[in-house]
Amino acid sequence: MPQVTLEEAQEVHDRLLIIDGHNDTPVERIHRGERPIRWEQRDPAYHMDIPRMVEGGFNAGFFVVGNGPTANVRVTLEQTLASIERYPDDLLLVQSSTDVERARETGKIGILMTIEGAGRWMEGEVDILRFYDRLGVRCVGLTHGEGGDGYLQGTKSPYGPCATEDREQARKNAGGLTPFGRDILKESNALGLVTDLAHINDRAFYEVIERSALPVTMTHTAVFSLCHHWRCLTDDQIKALAGGGGVMGIAFVPSFIHPEQATVDRLVEHICYVADLVGINHVGVGSDFDGMGRTTPVVPDVSQLVHLTRSMLVHGLSEEEVQKVWGGNFLRLFKQTIDRRQ
Repeated sequence: MPQVTLEEAQEVHDRLLIIDGHNDTPVERIHRGERPIRWEQRDPAYHMDIPRMVEGGFNAGFFVVGNGPTANVRVTLEQTLASIERYPDDLLLVQSSTDVERARETGKIGILMTIEGAGRWMEGEVDILRFYDRLGVRCVGLTHGEGGDGYLQGTKSPYGPCATEDREQARKNAGGLTPFGRDILKESNALGLVTDLAHINDRAFYEVIERSALPVTMTHTAVFSLCHHWRCLTDDQIKALAGGGGVMGIAFVPSFIHPEQATVDRLVEHICYVADLVGINHVGVGSDFDGMGRTTPVVPDVSQLVHLTRSMLVHGLSEEEVQKVWGGNFLRLFKQTIDRRQ
């Protein structure tokens, strides 16, 4: 392995376009009662705020404005949009890949709004998806693990450690997409939205891959072969996702990386595993900052992203490959999905 100092890594990091595939900061702040969202202030109670995003070289990301168990999507949407209006020198609403690039060029943070666990907020009506689309939402997560009547998948998604045989049974026995789930997927494709498969059960995962007309993403996950957890993707799932042009984001959640010693280097092993299995074009980073309760992320906060860059370089990835992982692959996904709207 090459020797790379933190200063050398910082020089590379400063040249990169950084896109984070998943963070929960808006919903978490609303859940804790913030009105308005006060992310202009440095606050160690969270993993992210504007000052530390600037320090970490963060350019854009998927920001959750609604999820299954916590903040109301309409309240969080309004507060997020109001925050973007209140801080026009710091924040920029992302509606296309061009917006991401403009955010970097102007020193702003690009906000791509996403809804997680969409079934709870659609009220059984496809028109409501179109309504959120009009408000600027550009990514829809089909589930937050929920399942059953009124949701987009037929049975709930398990969580926690599991064995290989558990995954094999789940692919056979879980309830796939509900009829309403198929309608939402079809309409998301028609609108040019990004479809996120995070939290989905194994049977519904494969059904989306088969049915989607556009590439999809699993925004915050990891590799099952390296860490046997329900939220991690098996080799067959990684191959299926990549076969459709999709991108998986490796999360900073310790239990997804290693059951005992989740380090930055082990996280990079997940990145390298995907690159070796299906190529470097299908793996990115989806931190899940502010989405894991009191758990300390593998990269503790957004100001410390350079440590991940350093580890990727130490593991032998070239600057071009590191760029694909940090932002290039998600940018390509945007060009194949939300850019179709233009």
